[in-house]
Amino acid sequence: MSKQRFDLILKSLRYTNRLAPAYKDKFHGIRQLIEAWNDNMIKKFRPSWVSCLDESMSPWTTRWTCPGWTYVPRKPTPMGNEYHSVCCGVSKIMWQIELVEGKDAPRERVPPANAGAGKTVGLLLRMLSSMHSRGMLVILDSGFCVLQGLIELRRLEYLLRP
Repeated sequence: MSKQRFDLILKSLRYTNRLAPAYKDKFHGIRQLIEAWNDNMIKKFRPSWVSCLDESMSPWTTRWTCPGWTYVPRKPTPMGNEYHSVCCGVSKIMWQIELVEGKDAPRERVPPANAGAGKTVGLLLRMLSSMHSRGMLVILDSGFCVLQGLIELRRLEYLLRP
């Protein structure tokens, strides 16, 4: 394949088939991929009795070419995109992700589900929604252990252990 042909194909590749919004959204090209991943994992993957919600990093070293770039010094790979992720505690398969958009999040965008419950509580409810009322054990990083969130998870029949 010639370089010209390769460049033409590369120029045509997209992660979304949705039209760009009227406002500037640096994450438009990847949103549909993340949504499709999450939807597919909910349909096809059955996590075991224990799952863990934590933060993950996708490495990226050049700040100026990566929207949502963050530096988290406590992580083994401290530079890149940060994701909230839910992993199965037995198979170690990541089955839910949510990109942390930070200051690059468009203000005009519709707030995510459960945003009215607060930032952390809303995140807990969104990320664990497919597990509601299934009596599964959830392990949370200490940053997610806010009282209101724990009360909501208990109400939804999660098994909570200190």
